[in-house]
Amino acid sequence: MVLARQPKWALVGPGAIGLYYSALLIKSGASLSILARSDLVAMRENGILLRSLQYSGEDADTLVLNSEFNLMPKQIAADANEIGFVDYVLIAAKSTVNQSLISSLGPLVKEGHTVLITLQNGLGNAEFFAQHFPRNPVLSGLCFVCVNRTAPSVVENYLTGRVEIGSLQDRWPECAAAVVDTFNSAGIRTKLAKSMSAALWRKLCWNIPFNGLSIVGGGITTDRILSDPSCRARATRLMQEVRSVSTKAGYLISDDFIQSQFDVTESMGAYKPSSLIDFLSGRSVEVEAIWGEPLRRGIAMGIDMFELQDLYESLKKIV
Repeated sequence: MVLARQPKWALVGPGAIGLYYSALLIKSGASLSILARSDLVAMRENGILLRSLQYSGEDADTLVLNSEFNLMPKQIAADANEIGFVDYVLIAAKSTVNQSLISSLGPLVKEGHTVLITLQNGLGNAEFFAQHFPRNPVLSGLCFVCVNRTAPSVVENYLTGRVEIGSLQDRWPECAAAVVDTFNSAGIRTKLAKSMSAALWRKLCWNIPFNGLSIVGGGITTDRILSDPSCRARATRLMQEVRSVSTKAGYLISDDFIQSQFDVTESMGAYKPSSLIDFLSGRSVEVEAIWGEPLRRGIAMGIDMFELQDLYESLKKIV
């Protein structure tokens, strides 16, 4: 009897999102290697430190540690050639470095076989990688979660959230379903997105207002956006503009979904969105993928997007 080979995974971009989901996959027994740069030494010494925390009671500033795990990847390499081709590649780097990733991805991707899964914010990422790897399935994972990378190879989770996974132009539903099953088996609440484009627009309903307003508001956390009537009203208007574009594109977003974005944000406490953390740390912010591309698509459809236009122009001046 010939036993099936265990699928090989690789992570490119060990930031908060990549480290979090990789750690959970490793914990479930997945064979996962990581292509690392700045975290290389720390990760080889300690693996990934995954910490689960929650806010205590009504105090939005007090975090209590629930659990802590050290997970060691199968391999930690500075050169993708050391890893070789794999079955699945998780791409969790910021979209601002997509072009520079192509040479690193080459040794990991077997033509016609390796599945690429982009866990990135904004629009256009799956299309970009499909251009460079046209014979490989390309999936997108939309991660509705609260995580921060607090130190090299250290990731903290404050809200487990969920993931939606779909394929570019919905061309590879079987591949997407297989990854959904793997994620669920790892304890990651995941569902198959029947339409990847619809899922991307839903994700933008949160990312556009909360990532953007946290920066232009002077570095404010999500609880302060919600508690300020002016900021909250602006977040609502931004969501409504996103919904208008999504609807015109054929993907309906309900009133209940819009309200759920505020409800779930209430439970996050004093959360710093990922773009705010990048901005405060002096790293590049995904201005074009999160704000620029949705704006351009909306304008191309003839939709007035005054609120997003103003936010986009403000962000370009700041970051």
